[in-house]
Amino acid sequence: MSSTIITDDQFQHIAKLSRLEIKPEESYIKDQLAQAAKYVDVLKELDTDKVSPTFQVNHKKNVFRDDIITPSFTQSQAISQAPKTKDGYIVTAATIKK
Repeated sequence: MSSTIITDDQFQHIAKLSRLEIKPEESYIKDQLAQAAKYVDVLKELDTDKVSPTFQVNHKKNVFRDDIITPSFTQSQAISQAPKTKDGYIVTAATIKK
């Protein structure tokens, strides 16, 4: 996006992908997004050919806890406080619409 302005179509598409409802009085957000994109473009000026990718910046290896098996609830105990159950499972609202 170097030196190009974000078009209205691009902005509306980004808003749709982000599931944001941008009101007309919030049009300044488009300018802020374009400004941020131009700021990130500065990184293209850097010579990074000899720089290896960084995936872990704090040099920690494995920060997970030990996997220790401990007693847990029975199925009936686990669902005992659920407002709605069926066949030993907790019933929840659908998260994906058909």
